[in-house]
Amino acid sequence: MSLVTRLIDLVSDQVRGTERVTGGGEDPSGAAEERLAMAALLVHVARADGEIQAAERDQLMRVLGSRFGLPEGAARRLLERADDLDRAVDDVAALIDMMGHSLDDASKRDLLATAYRVAAADGPLLEFEDDLLWRLGRLFGFADDAIDAVREGATGSGA
Repeated sequence: MSLVTRLIDLVSDQVRGTERVTGGGEDPSGAAEERLAMAALLVHVARADGEIQAAERDQLMRVLGSRFGLPEGAARRLLERADDLDRAVDDVAALIDMMGHSLDDASKRDLLATAYRVAAADGPLLEFEDDLLWRLGRLFGFADDAIDAVREGATGSGA
């Protein structure tokens, strides 16, 4: 079984689990897969400095609950599934690909700003966290000045 096939199977299993968590049924639009990929991307950012700190986990729970309208238990289960997916995926580009092309620029900016806030939840951004976030911004198709504006708006600090 190829790596891509295993990854697709894992995402499919995770999506089915997320649909059970959120009460959704069949999801022909792929919204559950997109939510899981977004959550896994945020988990990846939180883990960029080696481990997810309590402040980052709390921020992730708040973000998942409010962004997707989930009660605490469902947000926790989505976070667990996102953590599993993040550990299974080697590159954030794969998570972005899983989101598909349905995100417009405003949604991408909002997700990048959220990622900056998650990364900063445990203190000042470390260089490798900032590098990861710049890479995400570039993968989303943003120029450096747009990424800097998102960072400034999210953390209140310039590059």
